[in-house]
Amino acid sequence: MEETMSGWNEQFMKSLAERVNTNRADLIARYQRTLQENLFTNRAFVRPNILKQAAADEVETLLSFLKQAGFSGAERGEQLHQAGFNVGAVLKLSQVTRQFLLDHLEDHQVAHMLDAVDVYQQAIMEGFIQSIEEEHRIELERTRNALQRGAS
Repeated sequence: MEETMSGWNEQFMKSLAERVNTNRADLIARYQRTLQENLFTNRAFVRPNILKQAAADEVETLLSFLKQAGFSGAERGEQLHQAGFNVGAVLKLSQVTRQFLLDHLEDHQVAHMLDAVDVYQQAIMEGFIQSIEEEHRIELERTRNALQRGAS
């Protein structure tokens, strides 16, 4: 990820971070609305009382990415999976991020912003998928052990 990010102007990333920070309440509200709209697809897994915190955490993760300080897309993806969100909800968050930045950027900044959001989202999705794979691996191991105990 660092190689890709080094191609972006530090001032550009700082500008994006400032816009996110200045409009934090708007972005949190957008994330929360999106998560609420997708709640029914996650109904069995996501507790509605965590939506506001999940939205605030998403803003903090985005800011960490833009400031290139302590960003861990893998960790955020895992957190989203552990909270019970599905792939659709995670992709919707990415769409909200794109739309929010489009609403707050000048036209000449859009192409770079889209590239940055793609890198951000890819890192989160990789962590999300790794978390799913780990959960499946653990469940497979449990099943294998139970079958072995039953056959003994």
